[in-house]
Formats: sequence, structure tokens, C-alpha cells
Amino acid sequence: MRPIINEIINIIPTMSHEERTTIIENLKSIDSYDKIIDIIENHIESTNKCPYCGSNHLHKHGKSAGLERYMCQSCKKTFNALTNTPLTGMRKKELWLPYMQAMLDSKVLRKIKETININFKTAFYWRHKFSRLLYKDRPEVLNGIVEVDETYFRTSCKGNKILDKPPHKRGIHKAAKRGLSKDQVCVLVATDRGNHFLEFITGLGAVNGNWLDKYFLNHISIDSILVTDGHKSYVHFCNENHITHKVVKNHRNSTENNSYHIQNVNSYHSRIKSWIISVFHGVATKYLNHYLWWKHVLEDKVIKDSTTLFQTMIMSSHS
Repeated sequence: MRPIINEIINIIPTMSHEERTTIIENLKSIDSYDKIIDIIENHIESTNKCPYCGSNHLHKHGKSAGLERYMCQSCKKTFNALTNTPLTGMRKKELWLPYMQAMLDSKVLRKIKETININFKTAFYWRHKFSRLLYKDRPEVLNGIVEVDETYFRTSCKGNKILDKPPHKRGIHKAAKRGLSKDQVCVLVATDRGNHFLEFITGLGAVNGNWLDKYFLNHISIDSILVTDGHKSYVHFCNENHITHKVVKNHRNSTENNSYHIQNVNSYHSRIKSWIISVFHGVATKYLNHYLWWKHVLEDKVIKDSTTLFQTMIMSSHS
């Protein structure tokens, strides 16, 4: 053991609680930074290709900002593991893992600012920067019995400085018009019995058959059984694409096969709404997709810690 380490150990008992806390926090930051660098570097070693031309003829070319730099022997460009990814240029890598944990804990920006040494604007910027990387961590295709139903959120301009309509108090409020209207954002959720979920924002007002044909068809296998509430758009969609369709009007009084229901998707609706409204008191419509992707990850039982979450983001950033 080096003499300086013995000196530090001897000084620790004489330190105040605040001084010890500072040392502990700094050691945690160093450990967090090293973990982040290892995850980033391990990923590029596994892909081993140039982000510009795709060549795998690479040579190490020094270091910058803690990351190994490489030179491509084909196009002669230099890069590191984060080049051409959404994480390019982001600083304070030692705080990324604590921030990931804050996301897993569904902490609001005020709480993040109090527990992590970043300002409010950075906390907000990171939330949406990282959330965008969660989009690709979703199943491509649903199979078997697929439940589909939509839920609605009132349009929100939360955070905007200039509004084109009178502001309203935060939280859940009824839309200005009765029934479905352009005041409501449609969120379609689909799930199969393998507990795979997909979430989509279809637009303002009710979902329509054209949207289903254009965006939803590629996400379900043709031999699936679609279970819905019988909305005419789903009827049209299934007829046009020759998909088996089961309509559930009132499952409690139904005498049909009990495996045909939309209870799972409605339960997910409830969890999404409760999370967005109770935790965040509603979110701006322009960022709603980010929160849907974030909630999707929170529902994933495989992602249990900040390290796994960051590994998921890194894989998404390079795909």
C-alpha cells in the first residue's frame, strides 16, 4: 500500500461528516465514470466498424474526453465510440449512471436537481436526450392473440411561454368538447400474450383505418388474432388485411372464449395514465412520446438497474 493511502486512512477519523460525505461522493463519481467508459468502449469493440463508411479497418488514435479515438484506414476519418450518436458531445459522464437511476425511480426534475449535481436545464435536456434512445428497445412484431385499444390525453402546451389558448391548472381535466375531438391525443396500445407491448401516438381525435394500414400493419404478424372493442377502424383494418378479428363489447357478460379480452391493454392504459398524471401532473404533448418510451422501459422486468439501462441505450444509439 502506498504511503499516501496510509496518510489518508489516518486522516479520515479526524474529518467532519461533511468532509467524509464529499470524499464518498467523489469516489462514487469516479466509479460511475469508469463504468460508463467501460460500457461505451466494450460496445465499439464488439461492433468494430467506422461510423462514417462502415469499414472495420481501424487503428487506435489517442484519447479524448476519456474515450479512445480511432482512425479509419479506409476513409481516414477519426472518431470515438459516441461519434454520430445522440450522445455525442454530452459531458459529465460520471453523472450519467446516477441520472439513469433517477429515471428508473421516476424522479421529477426538482428531485433530480437536488440529488445530482446538475442544473434544472441540464436535467430537462438529459431527460429527453436519454428518452429518445429508448424508442428502439421495443418488440418489432406482436404475435398470437393481440389486444388493441386506445386511450386519450388532453392536448397540453405545458412549458410553452406563448399559448394560443387560455392556460389551465395542471393535472387531469376534461376536454373542452364532449366526446372525441382534436383536443385529445390518441395513444394506441397493443399487447400480445407474451407480455410484449407497443405504444403509438396516432394523432388528434379517434384512430382511423388509414393510420392502421400505414403504421400498425408492420407490427403484427398476419396470422395474429386481433382483439378489440369493435371500433369501425379496426373492423376495416382487419377486413382489408385478412386478419382474424374478435370483438369484445362487454367481457363480463360474454359467453365467448374467455381468452379473448382487452384487460391487459386496459390495465396498461391505467398504469400509463396514473404515472403521467400522478408523478408529472401531465406532460406536454410534444414530449408525450418520450414518456411513453420511458414508461415502456419501466415495465420491462429485465432492466433492473442503471447499468443495464445504459447498456440498452448504447445499443440503441448505434442501431
